[in-house]
Amino acid sequence: MYPQIAVHGQYRRLIPSKYPTIDIYERFGSPEMRAFAAELEKVTNPRLAAKSRLTGGDISADSGSPRLQNWNHAPFAYPMPEGTYMLPGPYSVMELAGDERGALARAIVRREEFLARTEEPACGVDMRMITNRVLGTFVDLRGLPPDTPGSARQKLGRHLYEEGAQGVVFGMTELPGHDFVSIFTSDALPDKGIQGAHYRFRWDGTQIHRIYSFGENRDIDRSDIIPIRRVAA
Repeated sequence: MYPQIAVHGQYRRLIPSKYPTIDIYERFGSPEMRAFAAELEKVTNPRLAAKSRLTGGDISADSGSPRLQNWNHAPFAYPMPEGTYMLPGPYSVMELAGDERGALARAIVRREEFLARTEEPACGVDMRMITNRVLGTFVDLRGLPPDTPGSARQKLGRHLYEEGAQGVVFGMTELPGHDFVSIFTSDALPDKGIQGAHYRFRWDGTQIHRIYSFGENRDIDRSDIIPIRRVAA
């Protein structure tokens, strides 16, 4: 029903991250306590459990493998109860944008949904850009009617996922002008992800009104990333 196309290019997403990056166990003080916390995480962390299955129990095995890199591995290891644009929960997939602005726009929308749901007060949320080369044959859903209900869209995505598709290419009516991919298998990631720019999303209690770019040392208005949609009179 929908064509399959070759995908080979650079795609991006943003993930939560402190700037500058830190050792998550540094507050534990002594090397012994940090080592204990790391061992405890091996037992309780689903990402490490999944990696253990892939490596036969040796999670330190070839950290140079793109498939085992945390940034590449984690999206496929953690269940996603809230789902993604193309799939209902708890399918574990990686969603990327075809350009930096699209990645920022999608990250803003997703962070706002989460912060509003948890009723977070005004705060700053640090994020970093990760770029991946994507290589594979994906189903092209950019021809999906724009008024397709979310439930129908996710039902189609689930069908393609269960039929063994590598992923899908799609657009979002809420964020026009950008292409996105939903990757169903890490086999479509031939290389390690590459860390890029760091940002601080400035949440005012209602929306993310500004984005601070650490690299450019400047604030970016929300409207520069997600233009205000004007309704005709």
